[in-house]
Amino acid sequence: MGREVTKLTDMLDKVQKPGRYIGGETGARRKDFRPGRVSVALAYPDMYEIGMSYLGLKLLYHLLNERDDVVCERVFAPAHDMEKELVTSGIKLFSLESKTDINKFDIVGFSLSYELTYTNVLNMLNLSGITVLADQRGEDEPIIIAGGACCFNPEPMSRFIDVFFIGDAEETLPEFIEEYRKISLLSLTRKRKMKKLSLLKGVYVPCLYDAKYAGSRFDQIVPANGDVPRCVKKGEVKDLNSAYYPVKQLVPFIKIVHDRIVVEVMRGCPNKCRFCQASAINSPVRVRKPEMVRALCREAYKNTGYSQITLLSLSSVNYPYLADLVKGLNEDFKGRGVGISIPSLRVDEAFYEIPEIIAAERKAALTFAPEAANPDIQRSIGKKTDYDVLCQSARVAYRHGWQRLKLYFMVGFPGRIDAEVDDIMRWANDVSVLRKELQGRAADVKVSVNPFIPKPHTPFQWMGMAPEERLRETRRQLLARGSKRVKVEFHDIGRSILETCMSRGDRRIADVIYSAWRGGAKMDGWSDFFDLSIWEAAFKENGLDIRDEAQKTFSIAETLPWGHIKTGTSEACLKQEFVDSGFGS
Repeated sequence: MGREVTKLTDMLDKVQKPGRYIGGETGARRKDFRPGRVSVALAYPDMYEIGMSYLGLKLLYHLLNERDDVVCERVFAPAHDMEKELVTSGIKLFSLESKTDINKFDIVGFSLSYELTYTNVLNMLNLSGITVLADQRGEDEPIIIAGGACCFNPEPMSRFIDVFFIGDAEETLPEFIEEYRKISLLSLTRKRKMKKLSLLKGVYVPCLYDAKYAGSRFDQIVPANGDVPRCVKKGEVKDLNSAYYPVKQLVPFIKIVHDRIVVEVMRGCPNKCRFCQASAINSPVRVRKPEMVRALCREAYKNTGYSQITLLSLSSVNYPYLADLVKGLNEDFKGRGVGISIPSLRVDEAFYEIPEIIAAERKAALTFAPEAANPDIQRSIGKKTDYDVLCQSARVAYRHGWQRLKLYFMVGFPGRIDAEVDDIMRWANDVSVLRKELQGRAADVKVSVNPFIPKPHTPFQWMGMAPEERLRETRRQLLARGSKRVKVEFHDIGRSILETCMSRGDRRIADVIYSAWRGGAKMDGWSDFFDLSIWEAAFKENGLDIRDEAQKTFSIAETLPWGHIKTGTSEACLKQEFVDSGFGS
């Protein structure tokens, strides 16, 4: 397999970053396609720099390639210049390792970690020569699978994906590969193959289920016949210490977003914030032992030479062995110039024990995520952020050389706009001035604000998004209160509206996605490409209104579009949390 080298070279000479498409990086695997081997193309529906920063893709790539019966290669969404060259030359989208057409693989697996990549999936299928609509695919076409956080509401992508993986794919994908290898030896129709695959744990095959409606309202998802499970339970890694982790990782030729070693120290989160889908779908908490983390870091460093190590989890500051782990890692890498960092920080007293190690080699900007500054909103969302602890954390950070801080907030919860704005700006200004007390000059503080987006499987799943007018007024007030030292950035409201529709939509949203893609929508997560008018027209074409869908509320008595997907948390528990928040009364 593979394609003519000269033709490919001519095409790559015409694009801005050929390093996105050439493959051959350190750690890449090139294996022969041969009878008996299942071929898998792992597809990330965004550009190389984004996809190569995603730990899940690296993990599955190496996990599958360690099997002798699997050939696993990668493909990413092409940039505009590369897509133009593909179309002009008549060349189909190809894999990085062997330059094989994607439609020649047995399985094409997409990572769905962000709703605004959905049109990229359709575009990649089309560029690959794969039929976009699942119910029209031929018997000889690849099976299209998908995994990731977005699959906990699979319905908006149900017309395009054959098989969804719910939960931890490293737990369920190997069994899926085994079953696929067996059934591929049988003379079965595509539909019969889907039927057998649907019986595996953590697997949802949408073509075997029907969506029912009561007038214009969604009613329920039911099996098309009685041979498939009514509900799908997530796959789950029970013990993180025995879970697979690749120490021989890919090292890109070009700079990517997160160009470093990333080791997951904890899966799940002990903080049950009511807005957080990641916590809900990744429960229960599973902890990787510090000695295991240190061993993985040492091996990954030996094989990559990276000078930065990130200790990943939803709330790394709550990892129970963090202080000891960091001390141990500092001993392991003493004198090698290796920095240890963790993602954005929950404001917590535990921070005081570890400030000197957070990105110790690069004291540029430190990120805290209070989410809300107003005490009433804090109580409702279940995230208590202590103002005094934040100020003390800022002082400690400044003493250890930090120059700038970044604060994350959400807005659009029920309540007064002015209370929301006043508290956010008071916190930001106070944190900035604290450095002046210590060093004679106020700190630069960036306030990053996102509209609240209610997510499936959280206590707020029954809520709608705040009206656009309210969000625009909140943004106006925040931007007006910014200063030279305290700068406010507000996430695009139009993209937040679309994300809400995608995350909480039923099966009808699949038709909207298809219409939007045909209308030119792609790379919607990038401000340079996003065009809200395309989406407004697509919703209208399918008898829906984008703002009505974003603001839509559900009664706690009705079945939700994602109700057939089970995370392990009971709906009764979520309902009680919703009532306790005060937003559901």
